[in-house]
Amino acid sequence: MADVVLGVARSLLEGTITKAQAAIEESSRLQESAQRDLLFIAGEFEMMQAFLGAASTEEHVANTVVATWVAQVLDLAYDVEDGIEFVVHLDGESDWLRRLIPPCLRRRPLPLDEAVAIIKQLKARVQDVYQRKERYKLMGDSAAGGASAAKQMSQKFELLPPPNNVTLYGRMSEINQLCGYLAKARIHNSPVVSVWGMPGVGKSALVKNVCDKMVPEGGFEKHAWVHVSHPFDLNSFCRSLLFKFGPNDDDDAGRDPVEECRRLLSRHAYLVVIKGLQSPQECDAIGQAALVSRLSRSVFVVITDEDTIALQSTGRKDLVFNVNPLGVRAAIDLFKTKAQVVIEKGSVLWQLVSKCGGLPEVIVVIAEFLGKCFNWAENARILNDNFLFNLETRPEFSSLRGLLNWMHSHLGALPRDLRKLVAYLLIFPGDSSIRRRRLVMRWGAEGYSRDNESHTADENGEELFSALVKQTMIQPPPLTTTTNMRLVSFEVNAIFREYMISRPDQKENIATAIELFALKGSCSPTSRRRGRHLVIEQSWARDRIVFENIDFSRLRSLTVFGKWEAFFVSECMKVLRVLDLEDASGVNNKDLQNMLDLLPRLKFLSLRGCSNINYLPSSVGKLRQLQVLDVRYTNIVTTPMSITKLRKLQYFRAGPPMATCQDPSAPPTVALMFSELRRYLQLAGVKVMSGIGKLTALNTLGVINVSGAGGKVILKELRDLTQLRKLEVSGVSKKNGKDFCSAVLCHSRLQSLSVWLSKDNQDCLDGMVSENTTETSDSEPANRLQSLKLYGPVVKLPMWINKLYELRKLNLEISTLSEGDVKILGGLRELCILRLYVNNLQKDGVLSFYVRDNGLECSCYKKIKVLEVCSRSNLKLTFGSRAMENLELIMAGFCSNGSLLKLDGLNHLSKLKEVRAIGSIDETLKQNLKDRFDSSTSKTVLKLEEVVPSNEASTGPNDQHYSFPFYFTTRPSQ
Repeated sequence: MADVVLGVARSLLEGTITKAQAAIEESSRLQESAQRDLLFIAGEFEMMQAFLGAASTEEHVANTVVATWVAQVLDLAYDVEDGIEFVVHLDGESDWLRRLIPPCLRRRPLPLDEAVAIIKQLKARVQDVYQRKERYKLMGDSAAGGASAAKQMSQKFELLPPPNNVTLYGRMSEINQLCGYLAKARIHNSPVVSVWGMPGVGKSALVKNVCDKMVPEGGFEKHAWVHVSHPFDLNSFCRSLLFKFGPNDDDDAGRDPVEECRRLLSRHAYLVVIKGLQSPQECDAIGQAALVSRLSRSVFVVITDEDTIALQSTGRKDLVFNVNPLGVRAAIDLFKTKAQVVIEKGSVLWQLVSKCGGLPEVIVVIAEFLGKCFNWAENARILNDNFLFNLETRPEFSSLRGLLNWMHSHLGALPRDLRKLVAYLLIFPGDSSIRRRRLVMRWGAEGYSRDNESHTADENGEELFSALVKQTMIQPPPLTTTTNMRLVSFEVNAIFREYMISRPDQKENIATAIELFALKGSCSPTSRRRGRHLVIEQSWARDRIVFENIDFSRLRSLTVFGKWEAFFVSECMKVLRVLDLEDASGVNNKDLQNMLDLLPRLKFLSLRGCSNINYLPSSVGKLRQLQVLDVRYTNIVTTPMSITKLRKLQYFRAGPPMATCQDPSAPPTVALMFSELRRYLQLAGVKVMSGIGKLTALNTLGVINVSGAGGKVILKELRDLTQLRKLEVSGVSKKNGKDFCSAVLCHSRLQSLSVWLSKDNQDCLDGMVSENTTETSDSEPANRLQSLKLYGPVVKLPMWINKLYELRKLNLEISTLSEGDVKILGGLRELCILRLYVNNLQKDGVLSFYVRDNGLECSCYKKIKVLEVCSRSNLKLTFGSRAMENLELIMAGFCSNGSLLKLDGLNHLSKLKEVRAIGSIDETLKQNLKDRFDSSTSKTVLKLEEVVPSNEASTGPNDQHYSFPFYFTTRPSQ
């Protein structure tokens, strides 16, 4: 009997082994089959790409059949990418054990089988699409006969000159700067200065004002304007120039006009303004004729719409002057003056002026039109409701046709990749300020920026963002002083945005480049609503029936503004990469758990500002492809152990939400200031578990708290995160200061460091130099550190700060600031933003910014443009005659009501543009500041702004308040 049992057991075992081997072989065969099919698909797509490039699809745009085929290729490419993503998400473990279960007993197909089936289906579709191209001869000559829409769009349109009656508002700073450019050109024998900016921005009016000022104040004898005709002819250009300057005693009518012009410009100090250059070749022709040379006493000013022509003309970046659109205040002032109306914030007129994009030409034309209307309020409403359509069709605005044609050609001539990024900007509301890092990290998660041989996707994304800045489509938000730091946040130029969303033709609508669709207002349920990017706007009625009728099968990103609803996440969102809920209201812990369960392919998850979330579930570890996790300003105080499984995580930000003021009787403005101060100065950070060192892809990490048990282990693990460029740490003290310094010294790539010190912090940062550690000098943080924030307060200035040769931004909370500290800070050569919170000033509240050496004043704080100082009471800032010569903006905050701001040495601050204060500005100071400018004109650049505590509450999301760093936009009330 025992033999029988043993025989049966052997037979079963042999059968099991045979089945297991068969299952393993089948799994391997399926994997090899999938790999072969993927290689075939990749090869076919390379051929399709080659065909599209060789056939110059711009010549076939008008052909409907070709356009249809290209659209099919695009859809197929998206589906193939989704299929590959499905394969990537498969667990690396073998599934042979599950293959032992008969297919009829399995609840669902095995993931590998499902992946193979998807790839086979995609392979068949690829073959069908390619055969369809051959069947219809899509790339033949028949389609090439049509007119090229792309070429038509790339044509240049000659713009009408700006109205002569355009008054300069908010341009005094630009006038002074441009005069400085001309002076620099003469001093360095570089006879060309370029002025560029989009049409309608007021370049010509600005240059005309400068010319009137520089002749004869700047040493120029005469000035002349020459508009280049086309086709360009050098002889005609020179004759026109000679005619502009009038007869000359040395003229010889028989001489060559080019030679005569060259002689005239070299002998006399003339100021020549050239408009209408359209190509680098025209710039070269003028340069090769030696009209522009170092021997010439004359200076040329080239006015152009293109940055490339501007740089080509002068050959020096420091002589290229970019004219930006007007700020909100200046635009409102200009409109009010021309239309003779009162504009209230948030009114129809306010919205109308905002849509003008800060372009004086547009503002003046609309203001003059409304100023002549009997029922101007009704006309303003009509214009506001259909802004671009009215500008394009109504004869009253015919002078703006050139600007609109330029916008059409500018957008049409954009490279294909950059056009997608421009379309991506439409995801965000028109009146919102967008964080640069938010946008760049989204691009990386969705594949708009990718790795290459020399740069990461994040670095390439930053380059793409810089390219957008050059296109003049994005600009700094209001109350921003331009520095040489990268933009932290930006806004889309309003008139560009209006133009992009107003295109009725599907082919002209730039949003179709990324298949963007939005839910807003009241929508009807329709099954035809689909796309790659869904935006839920704050105005949408949150209708579940409408939402459930949407096709989510290809949805790549979901962005929610305003109120969140639980049904916004669906199991149909199988390929969703980006879930952006920044500042959305109503998101709770249950919602977060549901997101993690249903959306395993997420690469970008932002819960920033969702204060109802107080823990991060362990299931976050399932998001193996996650690259960005932003839970900043939530109530999450610790992270689960499973976060260490996110090996592709590049960006992790965390920290508490905005605190509330402890004094309920404090006025709202003061309460906001104190809450911001506590956010920055007393930030606790989050606790992270050991194993953080495994996340070697991290480039941004913070704020992590290292004060408690296990903090030293975390600091040691930080040494392994060699790719870090931004690090934020709280809880640093004498107990762990040495370990912290040792960890930071390992990061040669680090560009931004923020440290919140515990109370016991005396000398805890002295080890941040290689001489005090075993590290070599090559690993000092001084190599690349551009931003440093120290809060605590610091008892005394760390001795290594003078080694931060590339430091551009410094936020410092310090107990006292000695004369020696002022000298050290003044020697930081690249510093352009300085924010100080000094706990203990002198009794009279004096803070002096000047440095003496052997009794003589030294030049210091050379590149500072922004100075922000916070004190507990009255504040008097004193400036030396050689300090802060480039200072443009002063911000002051006070921790008590009735405080006054005073400035001494004001006459030395020649470039000062704005003064802002929480509290009051001394009346004598106000008068002194106003006396610096001609108050009888509207050209005053000075902006005095003081926020005096009052009992009036905030009225909306755009109200400006000041804090440390003294200004921020309050979030909408939910």
